[in-house]
Amino acid sequence: MAAIPALDEDECYLAAILDDPSGIELAEFCWIDEEQPDGCYRAWPFQWPLYRNDATFQIDWMGRSLGKSVGIQMRAFAFPFNYPGQEMLITAPELNHLRPVTDKIEHQILNHRLTREMLPRQRGNGINHQPQFQAHFVNNARIISRLPNRDGRGVKGMHPLVIEMDEGQDYPEQGWLEIIETMKHYVEGAQWRVHGVSRGVRDRYYRYTMGEDPDLPFYVHRYMAMHRPSWGPGERRAKIAVYGGTEDNIDYRRNIYGDHGDASSALFVIHRLMAAVRINESDWATRYNDDVYAQIKISDELLQSSGAPIEAFLQFPGTHLDECYFNYWAGMDVGFTRDPSELLVFGEMKHPKHKDETLLRLLARIHMMRISAANQAQAVKGVFDYYGERLRRFSMDRTGNGLPLWQELDPEAVGTHVSQRRTPEHISRRVRGYNFSSKVAVEFDDRELVGKEQQTDAVIEKNVVSFAADELRKIVDQGFIELPYDRELLTEWQGQEIQYVRDEGSAAGIKTRMVGGSLHTLDAAFMMIAGRNLLKIEEALKLVEKKQTPRLVKFL
Repeated sequence: MAAIPALDEDECYLAAILDDPSGIELAEFCWIDEEQPDGCYRAWPFQWPLYRNDATFQIDWMGRSLGKSVGIQMRAFAFPFNYPGQEMLITAPELNHLRPVTDKIEHQILNHRLTREMLPRQRGNGINHQPQFQAHFVNNARIISRLPNRDGRGVKGMHPLVIEMDEGQDYPEQGWLEIIETMKHYVEGAQWRVHGVSRGVRDRYYRYTMGEDPDLPFYVHRYMAMHRPSWGPGERRAKIAVYGGTEDNIDYRRNIYGDHGDASSALFVIHRLMAAVRINESDWATRYNDDVYAQIKISDELLQSSGAPIEAFLQFPGTHLDECYFNYWAGMDVGFTRDPSELLVFGEMKHPKHKDETLLRLLARIHMMRISAANQAQAVKGVFDYYGERLRRFSMDRTGNGLPLWQELDPEAVGTHVSQRRTPEHISRRVRGYNFSSKVAVEFDDRELVGKEQQTDAVIEKNVVSFAADELRKIVDQGFIELPYDRELLTEWQGQEIQYVRDEGSAAGIKTRMVGGSLHTLDAAFMMIAGRNLLKIEEALKLVEKKQTPRLVKFL
């Protein structure tokens, strides 16, 4: 047997650098950082103990932008030098979480000769992307990425020594259970690191960060955004402004401090909500409340005593039809006995301060108490008749109390003969119904899909109330909505709290639940914003359905 030559001093240093599973020495040795004057990558001081911790079970309870993803890249970069014949699993709840990490890992592997030399020269250089990214090295080390899917089956059959779970706060429950079963925790060097930023859900991620499971003790990394060298008064002020103008905003506390926050938190930051309210601070504010905003209240007693049709009570100011409003959007929460129906109409116009944005102005609120479904349907038709074709969509809850009104408006009869419709087609085709507990397509998935996945996973779905709450809060925080000084409406909106709860029906596993007080005007606003913001994707999905070619059926 030929003797192995002794290593010289430089080779010993290189061997020592390579013999570090954290990868931090190797990254500082050969990574390039274009933002630094010397082009050399350098870890921040607090990242050394963060990256070099050797506990078997580790979890991040941290703010954002503190180097969690970079740590995954480092450990993947160093993995083939430290664990021959072993497997590293990189996983995240959805591809839009997983792909950015694996793309950067692939870039680092291919961009440095040290790691390129570890790849086989056949089989496409040892890297492929189906079903997700995976890299095979000459010493049989493997880096494999997988999505858990809703039932956790995506990580079944894995036998990793090292697990990197990104966005652990959104990871589905079944995925957690499968990961626990596949990990080689009994082998030296085994490690499971969970990365994430709290969503406030009292779930498995919460329990592990709080040390509530003594049988599976995780080492908890607790760092806040203030640990970044770049943090300073300017960034602090900017982040406070972005997250609603106060450090008490739940999103600020989670993303900057890493806090879980209270089990419930206010849906709107009060000062941001009130900034959208016109009171009497200007001539326009006074005119808006006195002459523009229409608050119409109709009760069954009023309707019966007057003998007039319900449309007679729909008196809207002529200014509602001004040309400045290029679209109208309406939403309704339906009630019949103890609960009122609330119908809100918003006008969309160019934002007076932001050139490329639009402003949603609340023009009308129609409050109906103990009104029959037939009369409510007539009121809805009256709204369509007044606002005309510029009323792009009327959205409502079509289940529970909303079902009788939904049937009266008859949107499912679009395309049938006129004699068979309760409502004119030009109205019915603009009526959209949602189920508060259902999921809707909110965006298209950008992953490469094959086979059956093209039919089932091409869109990302989210609970309609969760989506609407996020979208409504967004336009309130950004100042893209204008509200009148309607005390009843503001009392409802100020009193609502939001909880994030676990939803095992989605890959993200999170849904929103509203708690506290009356929700009628807020639910109407949810329906309005859902109908408006989902219009494009719903039309795109309908277009895809129309383009599908009929299947050829052969009879043998």
